[in-house]
Amino acid sequence: MKVALITLGCPKNLVDAEVMLGLIDEAGHALVGDVRGADVVIVNTCSFISAAIAESRAIVEECLAAKREGVVGSVIVAGCLPQRFLEETFEIFPGVDAVVGCSSFHEIEDVLATLASSARVYRVGDGAALVDHTAPRILATPPHLAYVKIAEGCDNHCHYCTIPSIRGALRSRTPSSVIEEVRGLLDAGVKEINLIAQDTTAYGTDIASGSLLPELIGDLSELGVPWIRVLYTHPAHVTEELLGAMASERGVVPYLDVPIQHVSDRVLAGMGRGIDGAGVRSLIGRLRNAVPGVTVRSSVMIGFPGEDEEEFEELLAFVEEGNIDYLGVFEFSAEAGTPAFHLEGQVPGEVAAARARLIVDAMEEIAEARGRRALGSEVIVLIDDVDEHATARTAGQAWEMDGTVLIERPSAFSLRPGTFVRVAIEKVSGFDLVAKPVALEGERPEPLETA
Repeated sequence: MKVALITLGCPKNLVDAEVMLGLIDEAGHALVGDVRGADVVIVNTCSFISAAIAESRAIVEECLAAKREGVVGSVIVAGCLPQRFLEETFEIFPGVDAVVGCSSFHEIEDVLATLASSARVYRVGDGAALVDHTAPRILATPPHLAYVKIAEGCDNHCHYCTIPSIRGALRSRTPSSVIEEVRGLLDAGVKEINLIAQDTTAYGTDIASGSLLPELIGDLSELGVPWIRVLYTHPAHVTEELLGAMASERGVVPYLDVPIQHVSDRVLAGMGRGIDGAGVRSLIGRLRNAVPGVTVRSSVMIGFPGEDEEEFEELLAFVEEGNIDYLGVFEFSAEAGTPAFHLEGQVPGEVAAARARLIVDAMEEIAEARGRRALGSEVIVLIDDVDEHATARTAGQAWEMDGTVLIERPSAFSLRPGTFVRVAIEKVSGFDLVAKPVALEGERPEPLETA
């Protein structure tokens, strides 16, 4: 069969999609990029918040419309949405042929085989599947970078979050499985490994006496990974051991993704984050002291129930002080089944949107100022794509998250994706930088630098 797959949501969901692609290919089906003409279309959905559900529904409806036109065969809804809504997914999307939860995506081969003889296929179990290094996988990222999911599920139970009910309790992969997967990715030419989980700092706490993340970073460094990036850490769980590993292990980029969500004590307590404002501030200070030149990426939630003007101003001032380098800004979404759903003091949508805009405006000014300070400096970048210009990233820019470096006149240096280049920063444009190549660095940069 000709199978098309559309994936939505976060990198954790993307890894699930990549495994499905590997399984589909292994089963002998043809993977196609165009939905029209496909025998089967799989939509790997996200249902973390209402906006993600709306996006998933819109894409599924488009595929069902194509099915009614006769240009698509079967439609499968996979991932978080069916895991959250179970058999109700068939009522939400009349005409869908199969639903496959994130608990069962590894069964996609059997689901495709069953479609031929069943009017409706339902595969949703408990939690989410935890795959290991033996799972076939086709990268949907550029071939020189990969996400490596080191754990599945979450035990934090933040009061606004649906993830524990969708993905289940924390289940960590064994370090040996992660190491074997990374070794295989390196053999395939991957230069950048991005460690991901719902909470990477919790990695190993279910199979050991504490977090195994610092030890894992050391093991991966010994493999010779050029760039190791740590994403999705929890501010209450960032340890001195982790900061030490980031500062000392070769290949670990000076970059940490640590969603703080807020700095108000009351709001953080209401969110169930297990940390107060002083703890957040202390963490940022410890991080910058331990890892010189570190880039801090974070996210904040605006409009949590009861957030008043003073508490928002406290958060805005924290952002304006330049504590965060890159920031995702989200408005609170009241999700059924979470403790925050019934909280009093729901902030009107227009108020939350206006506050979010102020945070975004502040971050744009910070980005411009940071870019101006980088003018004339030389940094090492990893080439992601080469067309009329080359698109690259510094160690302080995660793929599709933090802006890019546009390299002009690349032909003189024969730039290739997956190689490291030293560039001089010439211009700044919002979150992006414009540079010219200075020297080729080859397969592994030394030293690492950020901008």
